[in-house]
Amino acid sequence: MLRTNSASLGSLLLASSHFFRCCAAAQDPADGWMAYAVGTIPSSATRITKLEMTWKVSANPTGSRDAFFSPWFGMDPDDNLNLIQPVNPWSGGAWSAYTEYFQWSPTHNSNSRQIGVEAGQTLHGLLEWNSVLDSYKMTQTVVETGATSTQTQRCQSGKKYRVPYVVYEKEFPCKDYPPDGKVDFKIVALECDGADCTAGTRWAPMVKGANCDMTAHINSPTDISITWDTSLPSRFDNWTRSELVYHNRHGWARNLLLNKYPVLDEFPDEVAVY
Repeated sequence: MLRTNSASLGSLLLASSHFFRCCAAAQDPADGWMAYAVGTIPSSATRITKLEMTWKVSANPTGSRDAFFSPWFGMDPDDNLNLIQPVNPWSGGAWSAYTEYFQWSPTHNSNSRQIGVEAGQTLHGLLEWNSVLDSYKMTQTVVETGATSTQTQRCQSGKKYRVPYVVYEKEFPCKDYPPDGKVDFKIVALECDGADCTAGTRWAPMVKGANCDMTAHINSPTDISITWDTSLPSRFDNWTRSELVYHNRHGWARNLLLNKYPVLDEFPDEVAVY
């Protein structure tokens, strides 16, 4: 475990804990999201029963090995409080893939097994509803190797998933992101109530936190990309690494950070927000 920054990070956590306890966002889109696309399914549809996408893993970043971020797709119920997502984090030295469930209230987080994936390989993510169990099976597969990570999550209180997303998340200096400047998601299937609703779903490009000209592009009903520019200045250029770690500690990053910075576990109330 890396402990070199534990003291300074611990001081930062303690000094900032009151702000983040009172002021952190309480639903998706969460702090740390940058460019994203959000879909509106047909109003007659009850729920999304299948959402399936593929994308190629970006080139390895050449910036700081302490940076961590992820492109992903996923979906929420209308209240945006129960996110399911196949994720693809860069964690300061390697790409990985798994699935995640995050519930805002009461707070609950579940990750499937992490699997390795290389730059240029293809990820195949699938979210599929089981009507008998009222649950979603979440699967993430590396196409070239067949490595798979999966978990099943029951819908909280019978909630119906109707809001699909494609997102790039975690804010760092621009030079820390992949040099190819683009990730392209291909929609393999989008079904509502068991029938194809790809053509009837309207996607909109959005920005939560502006950084590095991160931009979502709706190229077609089955093709959504996110682009960025690694040559641009960023408001995070002068932040210390401890400040960046703390700023980006939410959600899927928390378990990653606990491996590097065990001091985070001393502040569970402050860091267990998304």
